[in-house]
Amino acid sequence: MESRWFHRAALWSPKPGHERKVGWLELFYDLVYVAALIQLGSALASHVSLFGALAFTGLMIPLWFTWTGFTFYNNRFLVDDAVHRLLVFAQMLAIGAVASSVPKVLDGQHQTFALAYGVARVVVVVMYVRAHAQVPEARGMTRRYGVGFALGAAIWLASAFVPPPWAFFLWALAQAVDLSTPLGKSALGLIERFPIDFGHVSERYGILVLIVLGEGFVKVLSELADRGLTLETGTLSALGLLVTCTIWWIYFDDVAGARLKAKRLGSVLWVYGHLPLAVAVTAVGVSLKKAASMGLSDVGSAKYRWLFCGSLALALAAVGFIDYLTERRESDFPDDARVSARLVSAVLVLALGVVGGFVPSFVWLGLIAVVCVAQVVFDISTSPRQADHHAHAMSRQPSPAEPAPWAPGARRWDPGEAVRRGAPSALRRDLYVYFMEGSWWRLFGACGFAYSFGNLVFASLYLLDPGGIANAAPHSFLDAYFFSVQTMATIGYGALAPASTFTNVLVTVEAALSLVSVAVVTGLIFAKLARPRSGVLFSDVMTVEPRQGKPTLMFRVANARGNDVVEASVRVTVLRDEVTLEGHKLRRLYELPLERATQPLFTLSWLVMHVVGDDSPMRDITPENAHDKVRAIVCTLMGHDGTYGTTTYARKIYYPEDIRFGHRFVDVISDLPDGRLAVDYDKFSDTTAL
Repeated sequence: MESRWFHRAALWSPKPGHERKVGWLELFYDLVYVAALIQLGSALASHVSLFGALAFTGLMIPLWFTWTGFTFYNNRFLVDDAVHRLLVFAQMLAIGAVASSVPKVLDGQHQTFALAYGVARVVVVVMYVRAHAQVPEARGMTRRYGVGFALGAAIWLASAFVPPPWAFFLWALAQAVDLSTPLGKSALGLIERFPIDFGHVSERYGILVLIVLGEGFVKVLSELADRGLTLETGTLSALGLLVTCTIWWIYFDDVAGARLKAKRLGSVLWVYGHLPLAVAVTAVGVSLKKAASMGLSDVGSAKYRWLFCGSLALALAAVGFIDYLTERRESDFPDDARVSARLVSAVLVLALGVVGGFVPSFVWLGLIAVVCVAQVVFDISTSPRQADHHAHAMSRQPSPAEPAPWAPGARRWDPGEAVRRGAPSALRRDLYVYFMEGSWWRLFGACGFAYSFGNLVFASLYLLDPGGIANAAPHSFLDAYFFSVQTMATIGYGALAPASTFTNVLVTVEAALSLVSVAVVTGLIFAKLARPRSGVLFSDVMTVEPRQGKPTLMFRVANARGNDVVEASVRVTVLRDEVTLEGHKLRRLYELPLERATQPLFTLSWLVMHVVGDDSPMRDITPENAHDKVRAIVCTLMGHDGTYGTTTYARKIYYPEDIRFGHRFVDVISDLPDGRLAVDYDKFSDTTAL
């Protein structure tokens, strides 16, 4: 057993099924960053301006990088003795000093921050020096990281003795050295030689996202505690926290559970993509507190609006960038669709930054919440199944207590419900298939959302030029919005008209986009409306009864619409479970020969029959063994529909429990007194025992 006082560090190599889990020391280490982010957010809340945002970002980068450096050190090296723990505690104390000095930096006092952060970087260097001495096979990596981080730490410490603004230039230089140390040809070669445990890294960055999301809850709840819970504060806080919940949803359902694509620098870019995400989500939390302090009917201050919209747009863009580097094998849509959805939403949120200056705050926050909720709806629609649940279900064996496949309430075999995993992104469903297969509500809902928010984007652009729309009320969002509606629909009532070059250019762009969008929507609606719908009715059951002295499998099919369908043909295929001589279980398809497989004029009903002879695939099927030998019987019908002028088709799947042995169908065709035929579809599936 290893000594708890001191033992050698070991290199960790990820292996399938042996991914490294997050340790208690790492979680304890994260606590100091919770405090640091709260301090950093408070500093931003006190300096909401362009300078404050830039300073906040500049201070966030080194904190994020130190957290990332510690995460990657723990990802590659196994060590948990007293020396390592003391080094971690030392770095935590240094980061605590960094956090407490953040407000002083914005007031012009940088020395404490520089010294404390320099000490934190020195601790990281000591960790790599130890690994360099104890892990000979990783000395190429430890040497590069130790030297690079030591140079960065030296610059940080030296900056404490240089007055501003030169000290800040040294900070930028030191951070550039730190950020570039894991990059470069030799460093990337080391990453390939010593791959990271991506499962552990993904879990660690998920925890970091939770930390920055939690900072938003802390800010909002502190504002509610100060002002009290009222209708105004409760409504605005709820809308703001709803936005936070949607960020959590799209990250942990869409990003954290995804897999890295095989791209050059993919893992490095994935890591660095979390930097703008952490910056943006932290700033969103600060802006949520400001939003909660508004009145329902107030128009939000410009600096708070743009802090909220700018940081939220950056967060969505960062998620889109990480989406670009990952893939979801359980998604029904190509991966590019997720990226496009994130970027479009980021544009909409930025447009709402303009709109927020002309509408009440609850309307502004409500529109932002709608955009964010639409992201969640899009994710669920394009990936309706939970990957982990189905992966578990596909890998496990059914227990004896589970119902048999033919038991009442059990799920029947249906090829359309198969869970498709690992399908190439380019071969998944596109928007055309998505809308053609979906309901009319899906198409109209998507078109309505795109139409409403498309006009909102152009309205916000028109508002950038206060006098750009003739006869519009000054700073009227509604006039700008309805002018956009008239432009997009090419209505032009004449009351509102473009009055500047900027507005004319926007009108030109919007008119061109509206022509394309109208053509696309018209094509979708026409294709969906003109899509042929089959009027074919299959009986619910099949029968096996003697006919001409031979057992015959029968089912009925009818043209319930009664229109002109010619040259109809039927194919019947049985899917059987078989075991080879070697003991392998197979599912094999056998086509059943029919007495009559075609029908020249299919207007009423058709009794389809298969004689169960000595050469029939159904010859050994009895009521006792049908469930063991037959998985399903698939029946397909195709014919030329004279109404639509195209081919119509229908399919029915019968299961063993649908076969009635020793029964026959009751008659459904009768003669009326005036000589016409009558078909009683109420009895179409009724049978009687022989």
